[in-house]
Amino acid sequence: MKTWKAIVSAVLVSVCLGACSEGDEDVSAGPDLTTAPEATWQDSSGVKRPESTSGHCPNKTGEFAVEHEQTPQCAVIAAMSGQVLLATTGDEKWPMMANSVLAAGPGKDQWVQSRTLMSVSGRVADPARFVGFKFTDYSDEKAQVLLAVQWPDQKVTAQPVQLVWQNTAWRLVLPTQEEAVDAVELPNLDGFTSFSPGE
Repeated sequence: MKTWKAIVSAVLVSVCLGACSEGDEDVSAGPDLTTAPEATWQDSSGVKRPESTSGHCPNKTGEFAVEHEQTPQCAVIAAMSGQVLLATTGDEKWPMMANSVLAAGPGKDQWVQSRTLMSVSGRVADPARFVGFKFTDYSDEKAQVLLAVQWPDQKVTAQPVQLVWQNTAWRLVLPTQEEAVDAVELPNLDGFTSFSPGE
């Protein structure tokens, strides 16, 4: 099975330079962008992903179908859960997952083509974990959020994720291969809202 780190790096869903350059903007006005969602953490092949406990971001029907409220908290859950599902969903179920989690576009098309050439199975032996988030853009129609991820070596990186509101849910917008960039290492979590398994 490909490592969690390698797969997440391959599916970053925003251009990090754009996300980081907007990080100093005042995004505090309007919706509450700093309150963590109410969630429990579910196991997906050894990696923890959040699921809402408030009823606002539920799985609607089936394993991957979802319905959200248009809130920052649901966007955070969609971003984190989507990243985990992209990395861990097995060979038989990934087409269903992709159609539910991903927004249509050239990034999704390229990811689907790449995914058909690899096999994912088993559990992640030494997984990374989410430790926080920070919005760099938010509206009712789209959002961009940096996800702070801690790796087994204790290094913390920022995973930028772009989302769009489609058909009653937040969907991940994948970059094309030309747009995809590496994660950015964080010296600290200043400006991030703490949100991790066990909290």
